[in-house]
Amino acid sequence: MSAPRFTVVIPTYNRSASTAAAIRSVLIQTDARWECLVVDDGSTDDTRAVLSTIVDPRVHFIWNEKNRGQHACRNQAIRAAKGEWIAFLDSDDLFLPGRLEALSCAAALRPTVGFWFTNAYRHRWGRLIGLLFDPSREISEGKVPGWYAVGDLWLPYVTTMVCVRKSAFEDTGFFREDLRILEDTELYARMFKGGLEVGVLREPLAVRFIHEGQITRDHERDFSESMEALRNSCAPPKIAAAHRARVAREVAGYLLKSLKPAQSRALLEKELGAAARGTALWWATFLPSSLLAPVRAAREACLRLRWGAFAPAEYRETSLIVDSLLNG
Repeated sequence: MSAPRFTVVIPTYNRSASTAAAIRSVLIQTDARWECLVVDDGSTDDTRAVLSTIVDPRVHFIWNEKNRGQHACRNQAIRAAKGEWIAFLDSDDLFLPGRLEALSCAAALRPTVGFWFTNAYRHRWGRLIGLLFDPSREISEGKVPGWYAVGDLWLPYVTTMVCVRKSAFEDTGFFREDLRILEDTELYARMFKGGLEVGVLREPLAVRFIHEGQITRDHERDFSESMEALRNSCAPPKIAAAHRARVAREVAGYLLKSLKPAQSRALLEKELGAAARGTALWWATFLPSSLLAPVRAAREACLRLRWGAFAPAEYRETSLIVDSLLNG
């Protein structure tokens, strides 16, 4: 039997239902030249029992006895992979049926590209609520500086939308297992610095689920690990300083949305100094929680309405696929 074109890597921990849906989204791919490596990271729920009901010779399970973190699981799967390309899929996300076929066609047209990422639908509150990035926005491709991996100013990717040629890991190394949040950003910064070419597909070929576990993430550590990636990208001092300030504002914004104004203000003051007071974001951190919470609720209500009753037809069609995958 010939080697698969793609190895789909799915790390999981205590997500039996969503992992089963993720695997089903791989099973329906229009390009069948794949293998799927599912690495269970010591789950304590019914993950093993649920996933054991999925029988397909292309789906392989690795059962870890102890929890090691998704970065270690990804490394474990990459080392065992037989595919030419490594396609990442988080256990709470989904591929759409034509994803691997589109990536295969793109790779054939541009054989020098070793790092692909695609657009995706965002899913929250039980519905699709827009795209990961605006398809019309300017995005750099080809050989890019390493610091382009940090933040989404240049490359608006998330790892579940990424597909990397396996040889790139042999050249650059693997995910750092001492990092907990942005081990992907740090690795890709090293890959880009080493000359790995980037390509983007602007059509949504997957579904990215947004849930409270992501909203309440450790943003302070997120910033710290972003700076580690920036250091390893070898950005020139002026670019590194400007980029650090931009990422600080970005993370401060997430903290404010998470109703943590004091932490947001402290980060801005630490990173921007006196210039922090010249930003609208800094002044917004003084708004009382009694006002911030209703503003957040109003925004949520508007998004629910916009992407519910007024959603485009393509969203409704894609929702049917999503619902069928989630419901088995």
